[in-house]
Amino acid sequence: MQLHGYFRSGNTRKVRLCLAELGVHCELVVVDLSAGAQRSPDYLRLNPNGVVPTLVDGNLVLWESSAILLYLAEKYPHGGLLPQALDERARIYKWLVWQPATFNPPRQRLVAELAKPEAARDVQAIAALRASIDRNLEILAESLGGNDYLLGRYTLADLVMLPHLAALKDSGLALPGTVRHYLDRLAARPAWQATQTWPG
Repeated sequence: MQLHGYFRSGNTRKVRLCLAELGVHCELVVVDLSAGAQRSPDYLRLNPNGVVPTLVDGNLVLWESSAILLYLAEKYPHGGLLPQALDERARIYKWLVWQPATFNPPRQRLVAELAKPEAARDVQAIAALRASIDRNLEILAESLGGNDYLLGRYTLADLVMLPHLAALKDSGLALPGTVRHYLDRLAARPAWQATQTWPG
């Protein structure tokens, strides 16, 4: 099994975290986004979208990080990352969609806006993006409802949030107390600590 990805990619880190939680060995193949390696003909044959990550498992070539997470959780059920009950699985699907579609985009856009020279920044856009981020964090805090994890125990729903919450904190944005404690709890997991460096 091979994982083609990049160490700064949050989506790559999600899959590496999943592999670590499951205790599954996987060869890591660097796709250097800073050098444009994702646009090379060889890589585009694996992933025509030209993004990371891509998982290769025998004859299966799989892209889209959420699809990869579901595949790994199904293939290695011993990890307990994907429950058997349909209603619990449905709740996990919700978070697997919400994180890339709703939670992460305003953070990415805000980081890009703040990277511009100050005179070129769109102040109104920055305010709107911060408001979106704050509302998303409120939704997350409300969904935790005082529990340690989104479904009451650690699952793919929590795993998918960890790298992007960590990136949000690293961006210097304040997290409400409930979410901050949630992130601290997730980040203390040995599997997350094992993914903090890229081997080799």
